[in-house]
Amino acid sequence: MKIVLADAISLFHLQHHKLTGNRLYLETYFKTQGLTRMIERNPSISLFLDSGAYSAFTKDMVIDIDKYINFIKQNQEFITQYASLDVIGNAEKTLKNQQYMESHGLNPIPCFHCREDYKYLEYYVDNYDYMALGGVAQLKGSKSQLKSWLDDVWGRYLINDDGTAKIKVHGFGITSLEIMKRYPWYSVDSTSWVLTSRFGSVFCNIGDYNKITVSNEGDTSKPGHYLRFKEWEKEIIKDYFNNLGDGYLVSELANDYKKRDQVNILYFLDLERQLTENVPRYINRQTVLF
Repeated sequence: MKIVLADAISLFHLQHHKLTGNRLYLETYFKTQGLTRMIERNPSISLFLDSGAYSAFTKDMVIDIDKYINFIKQNQEFITQYASLDVIGNAEKTLKNQQYMESHGLNPIPCFHCREDYKYLEYYVDNYDYMALGGVAQLKGSKSQLKSWLDDVWGRYLINDDGTAKIKVHGFGITSLEIMKRYPWYSVDSTSWVLTSRFGSVFCNIGDYNKITVSNEGDTSKPGHYLRFKEWEKEIIKDYFNNLGDGYLVSELANDYKKRDQVNILYFLDLERQLTENVPRYINRQTVLF
């Protein structure tokens, strides 16, 4: 599984790419100006370009498909993968945009969204070897609903009998570690490395937790805060940070969001390695009644 670190503009601005090496990063066409500057300053970058349709939708804006096509063509040496220009709430228009981009010599990754007619999903599975699942932001408020939808999609359309994926599938905006590990994704993108950091937390597996709060700003009495762990657990946590990369101290992580970014990025790089070596298989969990 490839974990594509999203929000490439922030990642490169903060110089975190020096930590990650040459790899694929995701950014959205919706941030055209910042995206252009980043490419100019980092000519060796490799991008997964998202159309930014959801961001445009939330701001009641429309992305010009011809300008999107031209941008991809003008920057094709930097863009490794790119998504079709989807239309939120209109699966037929999304498909038409896919075909329009193809008619202009491009090969965008098609995207199927939650709450769309499954006939479009069947079409993508039958006609493409790489597609994406999107619209998960609509269900992020309820992990149970998201899992239910993904269980249905994977169980009915995307897996072979042995639980492996029929085609390559990308998951847009997958921030949950449970969701990453539950299905045989080919790739996912996530902003968790930066969002978690900004809320004063870092990823670290300890007991029932996969992330802990280290910042002393706010309520330090809540479960999951470093200060709430037992002394022997704190030693495990400190050893983990000390042996990560060039080594980190809890005290510096508490006060430096850039250090928290780095810890989270290193966590995801290791998670990617684990999920590549042991690709998850999804066994259809739906109950069949006879």
